[in-house]
Amino acid sequence: MTLNVTIKNIGKLTDAEIRIGAFTVLAGPNNTGKSFVSKLLYSLFNAMNANHVQIHVNNLVQPVINCFYRLDRPAHLNVEKPQMSLEESEVEKLEILAKDCAPGGPKELDELIKNLIHQASAIEKRVREIHLPEGVKEEVEGRQNGISGTTRMKETHEELKKSLDKLKQDLSRGRWAAFTVAGMQYKTRQNLIHNFQISTLSDLVGAEDAPSELMFEGFGKFEFSSDEIEFAVDEILLQELQRHSNVVYLESPVYWKLKNALEDLRRNPRRMFLTGEREMLSGVPEYFYDLITALSFRRTGGIAFPDLYKKLTDKDIMGGKIAISESGNFSFQENGCNFTLPLTAMGIVNMGILALLIERNILDKDTFIFIDEPEAHLHPAWQVVMAETLFELSRHGVNVVIATHSVDILKWLEVHVKKNPEDKKLIALNRFPVNSSEVDENFEMKMANIKQELTKPFSDLYVKGLL
Repeated sequence: MTLNVTIKNIGKLTDAEIRIGAFTVLAGPNNTGKSFVSKLLYSLFNAMNANHVQIHVNNLVQPVINCFYRLDRPAHLNVEKPQMSLEESEVEKLEILAKDCAPGGPKELDELIKNLIHQASAIEKRVREIHLPEGVKEEVEGRQNGISGTTRMKETHEELKKSLDKLKQDLSRGRWAAFTVAGMQYKTRQNLIHNFQISTLSDLVGAEDAPSELMFEGFGKFEFSSDEIEFAVDEILLQELQRHSNVVYLESPVYWKLKNALEDLRRNPRRMFLTGEREMLSGVPEYFYDLITALSFRRTGGIAFPDLYKKLTDKDIMGGKIAISESGNFSFQENGCNFTLPLTAMGIVNMGILALLIERNILDKDTFIFIDEPEAHLHPAWQVVMAETLFELSRHGVNVVIATHSVDILKWLEVHVKKNPEDKKLIALNRFPVNSSEVDENFEMKMANIKQELTKPFSDLYVKGLL
């Protein structure tokens, strides 16, 4: 996929033009916007790749499910267990319908809505049959925050009935296009907030008196406001993007060394911090958890790129591999020994996660992989191996986007193009800080300028050493 992207008044980018190709490079010094752009693009591509109808249906159904499980059933209310078990099974059916919603067109949505309304009606019937006796003697242990268990149950019971009524009304008005838009808006907003760990979308807006938007040439655009996102995209191209099997983001190996602690943090929301009325942020970007989820499933079929996997895990490179146990723990296996990731070198973790993505078929043709600083913790020789591997992935159909300031990776790319000039068409080289007047520079000129800027500190020190 080849795209031209224009970013206006988002973050520190006032008017930037980015080119995306099979092998996209965002290169330049620190604090010039490379990581910002990679996270921004990942958040949007990941949102566009999602099942938008399923997301919206889940949002409609979740209040009903949450409300049901808040429904206290104290023993003194004499609610028969068989009745409640039947009711719980009806709620589980509603959950399954929402979660198993497959992406499709209007006909598939009409059938789904019909089934959801039927299931909501079945739950509503069971809820209305629950007998809530009046004048029951309150029990001391049934009180919580000054509200008795009986009163709380009555209030939640009424709230549940209202939630079911609202669900059926929302579903009956549902249309495929409306569900798609609502789901995509929600997913995009959540991605941006949780990947950037920001309070509101307004934190991404630059100058308040100028429009903030991101435009994909020939595809559509996204407009950012204080806390909303409006978009207009070509439906055919959107469906094409949704056929991509995965969109993943790799960042610092430190996250993987702290994986167990960070997962525990997510499981215990009381340790997180609020950023307003609706959002809870952990301090850890969502793309890390997205990738953990993706890696928890081994996709069927043979490894898409066995030669690359063998190269990375061979004795001349890592000499081992990162493995996942049945309990979900990660370790580095070498010469018959297992080492936990906290005891494993950062460079091994960095290279090993990429190999694991290949082994578990997370990466295949048409996958998007965004990597911030692929050179992190790698010796120059391994940086070259990383560059070779990523470029070879792009040659086989993986869409690779890297943000880097590694002179070794850039030099390898320059040498590779000199030896294989036909591969230049795969590369989209972007120089940071972004200057619109430099967008049309040819590859050689842009590469020379980037290298000169990145090597200037070394050159200056070398000259000083001669004096």
